[in-house]
Amino acid sequence: ARIRRSGWASANVWISDMASLRFLGVLAAACAAALSVAASVLVPAGLHVRLELDQDLSSKTARAGDRVRLRVADDVSVGKEVVIQKGTRVTAVVAEARPRGRWGKNGMIRLSLLPVQSVGKATIPLQPRQKGKEFQGSKTDQAAIATGGGLILLGPVGLLGGAFIPGKDVELRKGAKLETEVARDTEVDLPNKPVGEDAGS
Repeated sequence: ARIRRSGWASANVWISDMASLRFLGVLAAACAAALSVAASVLVPAGLHVRLELDQDLSSKTARAGDRVRLRVADDVSVGKEVVIQKGTRVTAVVAEARPRGRWGKNGMIRLSLLPVQSVGKATIPLQPRQKGKEFQGSKTDQAAIATGGGLILLGPVGLLGGAFIPGKDVELRKGAKLETEVARDTEVDLPNKPVGEDAGS
């Protein structure tokens, strides 16, 4: 005997098939998630972070409250894990600025660094790399001095003994380097990794 399947029954079979496919898709996604691991890493205080200016900066025009654009010059890693990517934008705020004056008075700019964003979207506080020492390049008469309160003092310096040269403005070009470091231990979540890869934790 020939069995005829009604249109209603065919529709039910089609809906059932679609539901099965949908279920299999959800199951596959769950399996993929189960085969990946979330990891975190501790970014230690003192970890070196080199920045570079993303604009020119001059004590002739800088004013307190101005925002200064910088970016991370190199990948920053803990072990094998990159925690801050090269090119990540950083902002500094001019806390104080003064152009050169009469009687040989130097120009100066004092900067306050805002936190940088990690790969896991955590905010990592920064501070000057070395307190009380110059860390700008030795082939320039401009230097950055780490001062108290986590501020960076930019000003012209002498090539001998670090003495300030009278009567000069701060003139830094785009690309000038500033050496900073992580101010305090910060936990950073890393992107999920497939099981078997080194999670770095």
